[in-house]
Formats: sequence, structure tokens, C-alpha cells
Amino acid sequence: MNRQLSFFQYAYGVACIAISTCATNAYAEPPTVGVGLSKYAYREPSLGVANDGWLGIAQAKWSPDNLRIKNWPLTLSGQATFGYVDYTGSGTMANQPTSIYQLQLESPHTEWVKGYQISPGVGYRYLYNDARGTTSTNYGGYRRTSEYLFASLGAERPFGENWRVAVQGYYLLSGRQTSNLFDVGGNYASQGPLQNTQRHGFGWKAGICKTYQALDLCSNFEYWQIGASDNYSFVSNGSRYTIYEPSNNTKSFQFTVNYKLHE
Repeated sequence: MNRQLSFFQYAYGVACIAISTCATNAYAEPPTVGVGLSKYAYREPSLGVANDGWLGIAQAKWSPDNLRIKNWPLTLSGQATFGYVDYTGSGTMANQPTSIYQLQLESPHTEWVKGYQISPGVGYRYLYNDARGTTSTNYGGYRRTSEYLFASLGAERPFGENWRVAVQGYYLLSGRQTSNLFDVGGNYASQGPLQNTQRHGFGWKAGICKTYQALDLCSNFEYWQIGASDNYSFVSNGSRYTIYEPSNNTKSFQFTVNYKLHE
């Protein structure tokens, strides 16, 4: 099956958490907003597919002193990554609109391990890719989305003069790939949006930051590895088709500048 008739996956299910407020023993940091740039690279080794591009970043982080689950403080962070990627596989296609949105809820603790901030959490990641049109070898593409609910565990340690290093691991709890095959036409035109379940995946992120007055300058590397999805089969005009999302990996190098809104 050619790449344009399989699924893209870029290594983001909705998490709902009941929260309560508590005004004592609060954890709080100044809210921050930031912008940046990401070098994005996606690969499907089994199909020889690659997607590459430079994407813009907008992000924010908030640690209110009254947002807690019982005695656990909470930090809410969000990131939007957007721009265009170039496809290589069944031919080539340039400038495919792509956006990724990620929301994380974490609970930072400095008392668990001396000298470190340990932060368990959950997150939701959503990708939209618009591959409509034809490649250089006349294969058709279509719109697709990826949704991921994941658990996370992070560790952060300060060092030197206003430096800190951070690592974070991800574990996929559930994933869903939605593909609008009717964009392709032909025998696929009778199908509405098709969905495949993804059950296996993990990732990690590592980076370093330097604080200078109200600015936080950070660079990091993020990696996702996602296993092949469940199969979806259908029959159209006497022909049987099996659709799946192949195993894939995503790498991104990010540089961001964040500003503390108040001290």
C-alpha cells in the first residue's frame, strides 16, 4: 500500500480530571508565554516515508497557587506547533499544512527526591495534516488527524548560575488515527472518516534552559515511537481494502524563548 493511502502519524483521547482548590501549602510559579521554532522530522521505515519541515511554536505555562488535586499542586502547559512539511514517499509533495497541539497537566514535587523536581502527569496530543492533492507520481493524499492520550513523568534539576536540565518520559495510553479517505476519490469515495486504534507507543524529551531576568531560553529534543495500529477493512466495488497506520517515529529539535508575565 503506497504511503499516501496509509496514515500519517506524528508522534497528540481527552483526559478529564476532577480538581479541587486549596489555599494552604501552595506551589506557584509566574505564568509564562513563549515562542520558538521546531525542526520536525517524521519517518515510516517500512514504507520509506519521510516528512520534514520547520514549524513555528507558541506555548504557555501556568502554575496557579489554588489549583490542586487534594494536596498535589498542578501545572497546566500548552503548546501549538504549526507550519508546512514536505512529503517524500510515493513521489513528493511540498508545503502540506500541519499543526500539532499538546496540553499537559502535571504535578511538580520538590520533596520526593532531594535536589530534583519530579512531575508526574497526563497529556493530550492532537495532530492535523492536510495532504490533499497529488504527489509528483500522481498518488492522492487526504486530510488526517492523530490523537494521543499519554502519561508522563518528568525530572528537573537546577545547576550553575540560573541553568537547569530536564528530562521527561511519555507512555501512550490510547491513540486514534482518523483519515478522510473520501478526499482521494475512486473506491475510497464511499467511505466516511475512518478510524484506527493505536495501542503501543512511548517517547521522551530532554533539554536545557537558561534563565536571564524575566526570560527563559530553552532548547530540547523530543522523540516519539509509535507501533502499528489495528487494521480496518472495507469492501468497495467488489474489492477489499485493509487500512492501517504503520509503525513510525518522530523527532523534533525545539528552541523557545519564554517570558515570565510577573514575578
